[in-house]
Amino acid sequence: MIYRSLKYLFYITLFVTPFFSYSQVIIDSGNQINELKGIIYKNEYSLEAKLHTNGMSVGFNKAKIIKYYKTTFYHFELGFLKSIKQKKGNLILTSINLYNNYTYGKQNYFFPLRIGKGYRIYLSEKDAFRGVAVGYSLEAGLTLGIAKPYYLWVKSTNSDNQAYLTEIKYDEENAEVFMDQDIIFDKASIFKGVLESKFYPGAHLNAALHFGLKAYEKPVYAIETGIIVDAFTKRIPIMVETENFKNNWIFFNVFVNIHLGRRWN
Repeated sequence: MIYRSLKYLFYITLFVTPFFSYSQVIIDSGNQINELKGIIYKNEYSLEAKLHTNGMSVGFNKAKIIKYYKTTFYHFELGFLKSIKQKKGNLILTSINLYNNYTYGKQNYFFPLRIGKGYRIYLSEKDAFRGVAVGYSLEAGLTLGIAKPYYLWVKSTNSDNQAYLTEIKYDEENAEVFMDQDIIFDKASIFKGVLESKFYPGAHLNAALHFGLKAYEKPVYAIETGIIVDAFTKRIPIMVETENFKNNWIFFNVFVNIHLGRRWN
C-alpha cells in the first residue's frame, strides 16, 4: 500500500512541477517581477478541495503570515475514507447494474473530521513577486472518525409469500442475510442511520509540497501534493471482516489539494 501511494505521489509531482515552472517562465518574461519590501499581508484564509487515493475531503484554513516565507495556520477538514478492499472494484466486492448500486461487504460509511495546526515554508526568494513560490507544509492534529451504518434494501417475503423490501444494517444476528447477494436489491439512503453513528478518536499527520501562484499577492491560488496519515485507537469497521481480511486502524493516502482564498492586513 505504501509503495503504491508513493508511486502515485511521484507521478503527481512529475505532472504538477512542469506546469508551475511553465507558469513562472510566462510571468517572468512579461517583466512583472517586483521586489517586496517586508510583509504586505498578515492574514490569510483558504478553502480547499482534496482528492486522495482512498477518498476525498473539503477543508478550511485560517493562517497568520509571520514572515514573507513562513505562514502558520489552523486547519479544519471533513473527509470521506474508503477501505482498500472496497477500492479493488471487482465483481465479488461491488455490484453495479441498471437496478442497483451497492458495495458488497460494506459495513459503515466512514467520515474523518480533522482539526490541526501547521506551518508552510516557501523556499523561493522574496523577489518572486507575481511568480510561483515553491515550498512545503506540515500539519498535524486530532482526528474524530465518524462511522455511520451502511444500510441495504433486501428482498423478503411475508407469511402470504408476498415479496417486499426492507432496510437492514450489518450485525451478528443478520450477517448471513446482509451478505446474501441473491436478495440484496440496492443500498439505502446515505442519511439512513445517522443517529446510530459511532465515533473513533485518532490523530493525523499531513506533509505536502506546496506550489503557490502569485504567493505574495492578495488572492490565494495554490496546489499541493503530499501524504496524509490517519491513525485511530482501534480498527475502523468499514467492511465486514473475514478470516482473510481485517479492517485498518492506520490509513495512508497520497493526495492532490487545491486552495482558493484571500489575504489581508
